[in-house]
Amino acid sequence: MKALRFYVRFLPSFTAIGYVARGLPLRAFGADFTGQTWLVTGATGGIGRAVAMEAADAGANVIAVGRRSDPLEELATASGGRIAAVQADLSSIEANQNLARRYPDVNVLINNVGILEATHALTTEGFGRMYATNLLGHYALTSGLLRHGVLADGLIVNITSGGAYNAMLNLAGLDAPPESFNGFTAYASQKRAQIALADHWNHEFPRLQAYAMHPGWVRTEGVRGSLAWMDRRIGTILRTPHQGADTIMWLAAARPTPVLDAIWFDRAPRTAHAYRSTRRPLATTGGLVARLEQDLARTGAS
Repeated sequence: MKALRFYVRFLPSFTAIGYVARGLPLRAFGADFTGQTWLVTGATGGIGRAVAMEAADAGANVIAVGRRSDPLEELATASGGRIAAVQADLSSIEANQNLARRYPDVNVLINNVGILEATHALTTEGFGRMYATNLLGHYALTSGLLRHGVLADGLIVNITSGGAYNAMLNLAGLDAPPESFNGFTAYASQKRAQIALADHWNHEFPRLQAYAMHPGWVRTEGVRGSLAWMDRRIGTILRTPHQGADTIMWLAAARPTPVLDAIWFDRAPRTAHAYRSTRRPLATTGGLVARLEQDLARTGAS
């Protein structure tokens, strides 16, 4: 019943209904990213692919990173050579660190890659695959770029989710062991942590602009695979990848002042707390960063 209430409450806003009702299709904005280098993770399909294509169309040099070679090659071909496709398993902390060392001139980082799994799986480095993909890998890539002097005056967008509304900031749910693993709890906890990390980077790097952005409910391969019922029941009103990418592109073009503890959704900062319970965190942002650094140290990557 709790899940049903959640989906019913947010359906009008998070689907294409909300996108149209807010008049976004009629509110065009200019975007010129000429001379910028974008690094987009999870670019083989869905929102990531839409962002890569739209950034390239607006003049950016785009590095599109994903796990599957065929969609990456198709993306590079479709872009007419404006997109450099890079194959990497982004659940690997080592792979994320290698990316940070490989690209010394990134201006815009889109932390888009994410997965939702029903069963627990471990990476070869010993982390839960969801945790490594959705959070620790993002942190490894971003902190690696920042440590190398990249992005200090650039832009970061963490693609979070309305699922974050279901968890307060906590550490226990980030990478729970198999016996207590719940994919939805893990996903919500990891997405909540992404919001805290955006605030952390803004605080630590005053010239940097970091945002946590919610794309709404978008019809993608990921949704079809992990939330098949959503695709089956309300697929016709889910957002298109272009609609899901809209606020990402707007943030990159408009560069609004970051807002503490906010989710950017449909071109505006929204509350990060739909429920009062999540305003009482079980961890601090400092504690989250310390946990992530500790886990990086386990791989020798910190």
